[in-house]
Amino acid sequence: MLTSSPKNNRNFADSPGERSSQYAAESSCRLRFGPHAEWIGQFDVDEYLAPMGDYATVPKLLDQLDKEGKKIISFGSWRAWPRKQLIEEPIPINNRSICESTRTCFQLKVPENNTMLQTYNCDRQKGLKKDKMPAEKQLYRSDYVKLHFVHYSTVTNLTLMNKQETIDFGQEWRIGIHADPLSRFGNEQTEGTMLHTKAIATQDTAGWLEVCKKGSQSLCRIGNPYPKGAEDVAEATDKENWSYNCFVNEKIENHFVPALERSMRDSR
Repeated sequence: MLTSSPKNNRNFADSPGERSSQYAAESSCRLRFGPHAEWIGQFDVDEYLAPMGDYATVPKLLDQLDKEGKKIISFGSWRAWPRKQLIEEPIPINNRSICESTRTCFQLKVPENNTMLQTYNCDRQKGLKKDKMPAEKQLYRSDYVKLHFVHYSTVTNLTLMNKQETIDFGQEWRIGIHADPLSRFGNEQTEGTMLHTKAIATQDTAGWLEVCKKGSQSLCRIGNPYPKGAEDVAEATDKENWSYNCFVNEKIENHFVPALERSMRDSR
């Protein structure tokens, strides 16, 4: 599996999205390891691909894709929130230069005995993702994809074919940009889901005591999961008036978190 490199420049610098180091890492991975691997995964170190439904492992899902004749599978990425019950007690910071606000903020920390997988197991969308960031993550056949560009398989065996070769390959010849017919999105409920555990910056916690309460119109980046049975209740809050804003994935919580903890104990 290849984990993508960070962008080279800060957000406020010239060319903030410039990622030449990532382009080089991706190309190097495919060229060096592609001949020795049937599939390559492209996602970040803070993203966990968790098999769902009847799948217990990723290879079983890939076997199914091979049966379908699919060469690429994408997973929508959407930031999850860290659960307030699983982070360290916030220590308020009253410093405008740090908080980038007149409101207090805090440095969010995850206790050493808690995994990031469990702490961030609070997805902002339940079940199938209706909203997706334009940055899906992919698993792809290394003998089919010839160039992968951050989030997309931009050059494949099919794109290199002329009209007659495409028809002989059993595909329709189309002019313009179209989705690869040998690719598809994974089903978050029955195949696999991507849990994005991107860290919350200190300045993004500014005003958390106010914005996470009922009635606030600001975005609360601290997770307060809906309890079972309350997922469809509008304006639902807990006893402290914190609004519920995310959903715990039960398979991640009950299967993959314990499995990860066991693996970490065994590796010590």
